[in-house]
Parts: sequence; C-alpha cells; structure tokens
Amino acid sequence: MIVPRADSFALVHELGPVLTHLASIRSRRALARDPIYRRWRSELARVLTGFEWDFRACAPRAEPGPWRAAAWNIERGKRFEALVGVVDAEPLLRGADFLLLTEVDIGMGRSGNRNIARALAERLGMGYVFANYHLVLAPGDSAEREHGVANTLALHGCALLSRYPIRSFAAVELPEFTDKFHALEKRLGSKRGLLCEVMLPDGPLLIAVVHLDPFAPPPHRARQMRAVVAAIEATRLPRVLLGGDLNTNTYHLGSKIGLARDIVRKLTRFGITGTVRQYMTPEEVFEREVFEVLRQGGLEWSGFTDPGVVTLAYDLNDPEVRDKSLAYLPTPVLRWLERRLAPWGGAVPMRVDHFAGRGLQPHRAVTLVQPQHQGVRVSDHSPLVVECTAGDRSPD
Repeated sequence: MIVPRADSFALVHELGPVLTHLASIRSRRALARDPIYRRWRSELARVLTGFEWDFRACAPRAEPGPWRAAAWNIERGKRFEALVGVVDAEPLLRGADFLLLTEVDIGMGRSGNRNIARALAERLGMGYVFANYHLVLAPGDSAEREHGVANTLALHGCALLSRYPIRSFAAVELPEFTDKFHALEKRLGSKRGLLCEVMLPDGPLLIAVVHLDPFAPPPHRARQMRAVVAAIEATRLPRVLLGGDLNTNTYHLGSKIGLARDIVRKLTRFGITGTVRQYMTPEEVFEREVFEVLRQGGLEWSGFTDPGVVTLAYDLNDPEVRDKSLAYLPTPVLRWLERRLAPWGGAVPMRVDHFAGRGLQPHRAVTLVQPQHQGVRVSDHSPLVVECTAGDRSPD
C-alpha cells in the first residue's frame, strides 16, 4: 500500500504529441520497434501506473455509526451536467460517505476534457483517489468518435471519493483478455483494481473499486477477481467493502463463436424466459466462478445489493447499444434476438454491478434505476447504494 506524503497530487503529463504518434502505429510489433515509443516508455509507464489524489476535504469522525457507500459506472462522466444534476437531487448519492466510481475520464474530449473525479469531489466536498488504467489513443468507443474534441491528458480509470480520511492506497493490475491496443478504442495499459484503506472512527476499512472485463468469458473474469482478492488478503485488513461493475453478463462477448455457443447453450437449457432470469441471477450458473472467488476470500454479497432490481438494461431500442451489438452479432441474429425479446420490450434486464463485504453488517441496499436529469440519462448503469456498520453477519 502507498502512504502518500502530500495531501494532493495531480497526474499530469506532456505526452500529447507522443500519443498522437502512437495512435498511428498499427501493431504491437511495430510499437515495440518504434524509436519514439522506446524513448518515452518510462514516462508512459509512470502515467499508466499512476494515481491522482486530493485528501484536503477528508475529515475524521468522532462517533462510530452507520455509513453509506454508492457504486456507479458513470459511463466516462461524458454526460457531466446530468451526473451532477442527479447527484445533487438524490439524497442517497449526495449524502454518501463513499462513492466507488468506474469508467472515469480525465482529459478526454468525449467528456469535455474535464477531470471528472476532481470536479465531482469538489462539488460534494469529498476527497478522492483516482487510479489510471489507460492512455486512450482514440476519440472513444463506437458511439463516441464524432464529437470533434481532441483529448488532452487522455486518462481513463476508476476512483474512490471519500468523506473519511484515506490512509493508504494501492492498485492491482487485472490480467487482460485481449490487447486493447488493437481495439476500436485504441489504448495503452490495462484495468486495475483500486484498494484504499480508509479510517472510520472504530478502525480501518478497506474499500476495493473493481471493474471486470465485459468481453472476456466468465472464467477470465474469475481470474481477474482472484487477483483482486489476493491483493485484499495481502493487506490483512479484516473489514472489506468491494464494489463496482463486475460485468457478470454471463457471456463471452469477445468472440462471435463463443457468443453463439453461449446463446445456444442457454436457450437449450433454460429457454428464453429462463435465460433472461439467468441475467438477473448470474451467481447461480454462468458467473458462479466469480462469486466463488469472492466467497473464498470471505466476501459475502447477500444483503449488500438488492437482487431483484436491474442494474443494466441491454436495450436494443438504444441506437448506441444497437451499433455495439452489430459489431459482434450478424444482422439476422440481431433481428431474431429482437423478436425473441419483444415480451421485455427489447430491453433485457441484467445484474452486472455488485457490492460484497467482509466483517460488515449491511442494513439497507438500494438500486437507483437509470436516474435522469432533465430527461438525460447519466449512464447505461444504475448506481447501487448500501448502508453498513461494522460487525459480522448474523446467522440466517
């Protein structure tokens, strides 16, 4: 764990022209031979494994008691005005003690080149730690390429916002399934799990912010979770809250063959209605290995997340979702899928975002379904909220 020597630190660089050059390189082999890349490799590594933080708004509390955490994939923060509007209007978010945020931009044109973590923390009067994942060499993903705004810092990662003091933090690299240098959203780096030790009145709490790979098969997501749980165990802290976008979509979305195999297997075994039910209960069958890793680490999820509420709707009525689907589904298959999903209005309910904990007692778990501000949806994910106190779970 890193114990910072300063109350604040900004993760900045002057790599803009270098990133523009690297974006033009077509393969990893060519990248490894490129003299500009080789000259700047150490600086690139510093930024890719870097953190940004500001603890000046964090403050100790005198009395122990319940505290509240929210986890939200904020979809880059690219609809920032809507994000701020929802947080301002929703007491469960505005008054949260911890915000576990995934898909957080700093200096990306698609999100107005804002420092999303800093801007939201300042508005809420909270401290924060940002862990960088990637240097993004593209304007964005498939529906984010026409905004016409150049990236400045081109950082993308996750963040913890906290009202309590943050004593130390670390990140664990998650094994990548595919090389994002060859993705449509071309990137350097890899996802990392952010671990922060925060000081509550009655002792330390470890918070883990996690974002697993949506395109990998479930066994690979379990492998990523093993890396997170191993890092948690290495801290030897008894109280842990883990939350984020675990992408338990039950599919191997990174392979057309794998996706077709998964669809056939589900429909043969469960039928269409049973298959949709599996999206809401990923821990039962298709993502069981991910949850077994949590259980082996002493982390329980029951009571930390409302199991009956959707956290992401795979909505084929959304042009952005439809465009992404066509990237890995043939058009006839997509049309067939639309017909089969008519009873659900073309929007498949899924639970892909989760909380889990150890040494904690959850008292209330709420999912705020797809909040909007002035008709604008913040994200394709819904925020989760859990209220906890210290203490082992009571036997059922």
